[in-house]
Amino acid sequence: MRCCKLWLAAAVLVGFLAVDAAAAPLDLGAVGGDAVWLMHVDMDAARDSTVLRRMHDRAMALHPQLEGMFKAGAAMTGIDPRRDVRDMTAWGADTDKKNGVLVVRSKVNRRLLENMVEKARDHRTMEHRGRTVHSWMQAHGKHRKREPVSGAFFADDVMVFARTAERVARAIDVLDGAAPGLSAESPLAGRVRPGSIMVARAAEVDPETKCPVLRQGRSFRVALGERDGKSFYRAKLDMKSAEAAELADDVVEGMAAVGRLRFGGEADVLKLIDGLDTGTRDGTCMISWDADADDVWRVAERMSAAWERRQREGKASGCPMCGDDGCDDCGKCPVEKGGRDAGGVAEGPLRDDEF
Repeated sequence: MRCCKLWLAAAVLVGFLAVDAAAAPLDLGAVGGDAVWLMHVDMDAARDSTVLRRMHDRAMALHPQLEGMFKAGAAMTGIDPRRDVRDMTAWGADTDKKNGVLVVRSKVNRRLLENMVEKARDHRTMEHRGRTVHSWMQAHGKHRKREPVSGAFFADDVMVFARTAERVARAIDVLDGAAPGLSAESPLAGRVRPGSIMVARAAEVDPETKCPVLRQGRSFRVALGERDGKSFYRAKLDMKSAEAAELADDVVEGMAAVGRLRFGGEADVLKLIDGLDTGTRDGTCMISWDADADDVWRVAERMSAAWERRQREGKASGCPMCGDDGCDDCGKCPVEKGGRDAGGVAEGPLRDDEF
């Protein structure tokens, strides 16, 4: 499973093709009773989404080579993310994401994946409740730093991943019913909105978060999806004070105001912005947004086409600084980080009106 990270990422991006798929909503019983956060991605709901289906079809039409890439990936891993992955659930007992657990439900070629991981560097195994837990070292990030990974098959179509074998074993206990899952009293519990593609809930906020809004929060719940031709977004932010809740509300309303200024002459975009509603109560900020999926797709398609046109024009005209067709880090580009002329420094002192 050396390339498990790649196919999981591919599953999130392009797993929208299956037409006849059973729903795979969030299973709270698969989340440890001591969890303080969870995130669930329902690939079956994604495959039912009008917006995501059309987005996928457009991408495949513009880049037909992707079909061959996905087929090659499926041959190598035994998984076709476009139809095989049902859902993914991540959770953790503390706010450090590195201590989290990932449960993936997918049709897989189990024997092929086990053969792959057995050849990984520093591979070792342990047995737990009749399952084999594999551990190995895997390269991550730009610098390809090797970090530990562990994984096991809970069932032929259910895989568990974590940084350590002990956390994988703990997740197996939860799935097996030998350790408690989330109770109805947990702040992470509660009904899931039908059609939710992504659900995220946290009873604690990472104190190291870079988000200034979340730094003032105690907990949050988010849901994003599509149901009966309607796209929706819901968020509930429990803040540390009523003042912080009001400020969070102001941030959202400010973003909507910027959108209205930017797209004031585009009625279809303004229609989407008008679907936003916010409010506060007792230190909690509530955010809701609803729109017709067809309206969302029309705006997304137009913006995508505009972005693609700019990309084509940029390639045709070349770099305005050096004339090359592509950027080879010549140091002249004012928008590339680290450019020698960035900010106009090489052109002389800044005037008072240059800011």
